[in-house]
Amino acid sequence: MVRFLYLLLLWPLLAWPVQQGVPVTLVNVHQGEIRESVRVPAQIEARNAPLLHGKVSAEVVEIRVDEGDTVRKGQLLARLDDEGFRLDRKAVLADIARLEATLANQQLTLKRDQRLFAKGLVPDTRLDASRTAVKQTRAALAHARALLEKADYQLSHTRILSPIDGVVQQRLVSVGDYLNPMSPASKALFRIVDTRHLRARLYFPDTLANRLKPGLPVILDDGRRRLKTRLDKVLPMLEDANRALVALADFDNTADWPPGLHLNADVELTVHRNALLVPEAVLVQRPAGIVAYRLREDDRVEAVPVVTGIRRDGQVEILSGLGDGDRVVLDGAAYLSDGARVSVKAPENTQ
Repeated sequence: MVRFLYLLLLWPLLAWPVQQGVPVTLVNVHQGEIRESVRVPAQIEARNAPLLHGKVSAEVVEIRVDEGDTVRKGQLLARLDDEGFRLDRKAVLADIARLEATLANQQLTLKRDQRLFAKGLVPDTRLDASRTAVKQTRAALAHARALLEKADYQLSHTRILSPIDGVVQQRLVSVGDYLNPMSPASKALFRIVDTRHLRARLYFPDTLANRLKPGLPVILDDGRRRLKTRLDKVLPMLEDANRALVALADFDNTADWPPGLHLNADVELTVHRNALLVPEAVLVQRPAGIVAYRLREDDRVEAVPVVTGIRRDGQVEILSGLGDGDRVVLDGAAYLSDGARVSVKAPENTQ
């Protein structure tokens, strides 16, 4: 009798879950767009950072810029002593004038000898000698003009000009230094860095080698600013030091980042449009695998094994198991089993 009364008192508590069902909320499987991306470390570097050397042997007589100065393409950075090159140019010009005068005289002599030879007044050997003299002087004149071009070339390189717009990263010479480009110990003059046109060097794990290609969208992020660009090149070999696969992304430096900065890069590997999506909380790990609980018409649920794809921002792509519009349990899914009765306690969410 005591056992019967005890069961009678407990019966409402035991029967309530069966009658009322487990309180849950539902969500609809819906179609949408989901993107798969990977975050990797990146380092910013200048696309152009030339190290300037002197091309002629001369003493540095003037320096116009210092480290940190902004320079423009074609701007004068330094001057070398040009006196010797100017004298060489004058000497070549004088030699050209002499050869031009000689050639003019030899051409007159050749014309006169040709007339006399036509009349039989001079032998053919004299005519041949006149022709040879003209040819030799013309050759000497061509050589002298080439020397003038060389003198002009050397003279032009006594003025050290910036080859790009940029900033002076290093000044490596002083006034009074003697430059000798033929020496193995030849000094460099300046390093100029282009801070506007930069390149991000991205480091990927080798497992992504077959998924990387030029054109993939990239977002560079230093924690405060974000900048969009795309992959330009994927290098073919892994780096020896860290076994990383390197890709390059060029961009214009609108974020005012300095070369050498380390930051993160989010690379979009693929986009799936019209994918079937559910919130991550819908999925439950069971011994048999991942399942979602789909609502049946009798207010009970069935455990549906699912195959998942991309996961991002709390959403999961469903590759198989569920269909568009299926109603699945969101809150309370972890407490269910196949065939359990449920009670919907909140309005259905369509997303």
